[in-house]
Amino acid sequence: MQWLFVLVVFVLAYILIISGKFNRSTVAFAAGIIILLSKVIPNFDMKEIGFLVDFNTIGILIGMMIVVGTLRTTGFFEFVAVHVVRISKGNVRALLVFFMVTIALFSAFLDNVTTILLFAPIIFLVADSLEVSPRNFLLAGVLAANVGGTATLIGDPPNILVGSASGFGFMDFIRIDGPITLIALLITVVFLDRRVFKSYRLMGDKLQRLASMDPNKAIVSKSSLYKSLTVFFGIIAGFLLHDLIGVEPSLIALGGAAAAMILSGKSFSSLSEDIEWDTIFFFMGLFVLASALQQVGITSSISDLLGSLSGNRIILFLTLYWLSALMSGFIGAVPAVTFMIPVIEGMTAKYGVPMDVWWVISISACFGGSFSIAGAAANMVGVGLIEKHSREKLSYSDFLKFSMPLTIMTLAAGTAYILVRFSF
Repeated sequence: MQWLFVLVVFVLAYILIISGKFNRSTVAFAAGIIILLSKVIPNFDMKEIGFLVDFNTIGILIGMMIVVGTLRTTGFFEFVAVHVVRISKGNVRALLVFFMVTIALFSAFLDNVTTILLFAPIIFLVADSLEVSPRNFLLAGVLAANVGGTATLIGDPPNILVGSASGFGFMDFIRIDGPITLIALLITVVFLDRRVFKSYRLMGDKLQRLASMDPNKAIVSKSSLYKSLTVFFGIIAGFLLHDLIGVEPSLIALGGAAAAMILSGKSFSSLSEDIEWDTIFFFMGLFVLASALQQVGITSSISDLLGSLSGNRIILFLTLYWLSALMSGFIGAVPAVTFMIPVIEGMTAKYGVPMDVWWVISISACFGGSFSIAGAAANMVGVGLIEKHSREKLSYSDFLKFSMPLTIMTLAAGTAYILVRFSF
């Protein structure tokens, strides 16, 4: 009854994660350790940890977190934020639209959580200047970050997982996910502008103090800024060329992290504060759980069930798309993709399902993750920041009311894109 034990641990772990009463990384990591300690699966132990945990994904996450940490200390992000305020020239609607586009752009090359953490202070400053609640502004930023992160390999954790499992590179994501990301971003900006931003159109005079700020004063050290930007763009270039040079993205990210530490003169211990260890241990726990499900045959059973649809690509892709989207919305995009990876691997190996199926999972998970608070780490961080800053409680249903219409629209656009691009 190996499968029953693993399934019970898996279900209980996700119930605890969804409940929000326990730290999700603690639950996932503990569940993985319980599986290892139980010895219910032969040869499923620490000696096999290199096969159980996807260290390519872990390496990308840690490397990029360190590099972004060095860039953050230079004041670069505050510099950009103040410029955005000045460009708006007191037009609040224009300012908020600029913010959404800027956040989406940054989210394509940073992780969503980092992007929200960087832009939250300036969003709060704008809201305070307008003497309004920051809730709508920051929630709009969270949704824009989730959409923007869809465009690249490193923009959203689900894409890192998909890229590692499928072997697709940085340019593949831009080529395939890029067009639908632009469409979804346009939908996001238009929807938020008409539903949220237009009510602030007469408040421009309250932004004069912010507009008068000198963005250059935000830069702590130009020398450090140039060094950090050189490393950052070097990593992006490495991602673009990794197929040609034959180096894994994780090594490029970690190499960039090493270069950033050397050039900045900072030690690993000082920069380790910028590593989201909760996220790292969350991933590690999920990898062990997903491997356990694969070992006991649960994922192969699901592969067989879905594989029966392989004769009709349209039905198969739509089923996978909305299944992944719903799972991402309710249990989280990362857990959903971690669970789906061995399912997809089984389908491609046994039933000859085309590799395009990976894009179905990528797009649906990234867009579906905007549905609820539990859908993405950026959602949870954004809600926490709002509650801390404004001392107003944001419930699960409050988030749904804000996010659900837009999420359904972006998912519908993604459905049309997949049907047009892959089903014929």
